[in-house]
Amino acid sequence: MRKANHRSAFASDPKFMERISKQLKRDAGQPPHQPEVTAQPSAPEKKPSKATQRLKKVQHANMDGRLDLIAFDAASGVLTVCFPGAKLVSLNTMLRVHDAKATSLKTTWFKRVECLRYLQKDVFEEWGRSARFPLVVEEVYISGEANLLDTESVAAACKPVIDAFVSNGFLPDDSPAYVAHPLPYTSRGTAPGLVICFRPTVRAWGLIEDSTIQVATSLPG
Repeated sequence: MRKANHRSAFASDPKFMERISKQLKRDAGQPPHQPEVTAQPSAPEKKPSKATQRLKKVQHANMDGRLDLIAFDAASGVLTVCFPGAKLVSLNTMLRVHDAKATSLKTTWFKRVECLRYLQKDVFEEWGRSARFPLVVEEVYISGEANLLDTESVAAACKPVIDAFVSNGFLPDDSPAYVAHPLPYTSRGTAPGLVICFRPTVRAWGLIEDSTIQVATSLPG
């Protein structure tokens, strides 16, 4: 049996064809449909984190080295460097920021120590001729801020400072052959700043008691 042709049935319906004709005429007089474009709201500007804000504040404070002082006592072999107004940043803050931001802080310290090297060339050269190693590095940080760093944080925060002394030729390296250990201390004061003192020691372990070294070197293997 032959199947009915539905298309032929529609074509033979005059009313249906009339409706199609009217629709085609209306469509011919209208512009093609353009999809509506909705403007996307711009993403709000990301606010810098507290760690980033803190790092910028510290970096800005450490750019001013106009009052920095350096002194060398040939008799004791002690080199003392004063950084008035300097600020330190905690290890937790450093861990929360991008490496590029941390590097910028290290660069700031490099430039500050570099200025000392050129402005106090005579002291730098005398130290280079007379320096004795290893050294105990005294790191005294006076802070005027509410949150006081602990001593471990002071030692960690001074690492970029010691690296700056190495990079500028004050120290051959910060390995145990040249730096026995840091000796950090911090307190609050009305005149904040950082003092670094390089003090020669006759023992590779600095101020650590000999008895403690003996215990450490006698641990069962």
